[in-house]
Amino acid sequence: MAETWRGIYPITSFVLEALGRKRDSGPAGALTEREQVLLVVVEFWAAAAHGTLQKHLFPDSHARLLQAQQAFAAIGAVRIVSLLRVALEELEGRVGNNTAEAVIDQLDERLARTDDNVDDLVVRYLGATEETLVDAGAS
Repeated sequence: MAETWRGIYPITSFVLEALGRKRDSGPAGALTEREQVLLVVVEFWAAAAHGTLQKHLFPDSHARLLQAQQAFAAIGAVRIVSLLRVALEELEGRVGNNTAEAVIDQLDERLARTDDNVDDLVVRYLGATEETLVDAGAS
């Protein structure tokens, strides 16, 4: 079995840094709706890529997974949306009898094998928010 590369590409890292900086330095609500979607996606994807998904999702893993599902749907990551839906069903006890930690560990393994190219989807979605990100990245 081939080992899956874990990490994020430079564009995703740039978006994460720029949006995080804009969020942290601006007034509450400084991010547009599209930027908020991107931030949820890149924070989640970075956590999955770096093996910190448990930490990222707790203590309210259900709400965070639901938020991630909506954000990944917005950028068109249909396979990830499906994986998140299954994880939510497992957390709610509708499928299986796993602990929250086990559900997230399984999700992490499934995400490592997804065919969705999140980095490309981020770039496509970025189109309408690119100018604000460039400004935030230059700060």
